[in-house]
Amino acid sequence: MNNFISKANLPKIYNTTALIAFIYAGLMFIFSVYKDFFYVDQTWLHGLTANGFSVFSNLIWMGLLFMLKVFLNKTLQYKKANSLINGSLIFLGIGVYSVGVVFFKLLKIYFSSDDLNAMLSFGASSISSAILLMLSSVVLIVIDIILGNRLRKIDIVLKDYFKILGFSFIVYGIISALIMAKVINSDIVAFLPKIVLVAVFGYILKEVSKMNPADLPSEPEPKIAVNYSPAKTFSENKAEKVEKINVSDRKKEIAVQETIPSFDINELENKEEILSYFENLSNDEKNRLGVVVAKNYNQDLTADQTKNLILHYIVEKKLYDHNRFAPK
Repeated sequence: MNNFISKANLPKIYNTTALIAFIYAGLMFIFSVYKDFFYVDQTWLHGLTANGFSVFSNLIWMGLLFMLKVFLNKTLQYKKANSLINGSLIFLGIGVYSVGVVFFKLLKIYFSSDDLNAMLSFGASSISSAILLMLSSVVLIVIDIILGNRLRKIDIVLKDYFKILGFSFIVYGIISALIMAKVINSDIVAFLPKIVLVAVFGYILKEVSKMNPADLPSEPEPKIAVNYSPAKTFSENKAEKVEKINVSDRKKEIAVQETIPSFDINELENKEEILSYFENLSNDEKNRLGVVVAKNYNQDLTADQTKNLILHYIVEKKLYDHNRFAPK
């Protein structure tokens, strides 16, 4: 997805997008004031201005939504909003087409003077465009509310600002629904949630572009296919069998090694000699012998087990030099 945008270029693109977002937010505020206080309904010039700004605004908004998708996917590794943003882009495109048809029909009427065919064509296209625009607007309202609910839960970076962004989407969707129902007539109120969410999105991009890449989620490791296994040669099969036999032998050896031999010094006639040998060993020698006897057992030995094994070791290998450690 969007592989043509390299990760090295993202901070620069984010800064540019943030600047566009701030400018767009300012233009929406100016236009909302114009619509509330200066717009005259059912006039050609004002209608052309309103429809022209609607086309321009939706194109900019589509670009910002696309960058939101890039930002979530490539920087935050968050893909739960992909389908919603894709749907929003599709229905925004339908809205741009609908308003664009009306916009260009208005231009045609202006340049055709009192051409009756142009007037009839404009009326027919206006009705069909209005129906198409209304249907797309209903879908966009639902998408904005669901998208806002998902964005407000992002806590990877700038958690508080993502909450504001998510709630702004939700409020924007609700306000849009109230405008369609003719409950709200103020354009300033209608544009305010979108102005806030655009400005907050711009701020998030600006702040993230300054962050250390190490503080951001890393891209997931590519999955390696494990289903394919090439045919093995005779020598490979033989080597594998030998390896399995060796592993089995090693397991048996470890199992044998882990069995600590039972050794009761009281049963030996030279018990005193063995204990005398052990008691006269230096601490360093006892520690050395403890390491020697413990290496054959794959477990932690207690002090008594270690002493018993050392005594067993002395009986087997050390009594021949008993005089070496005899009392002086």
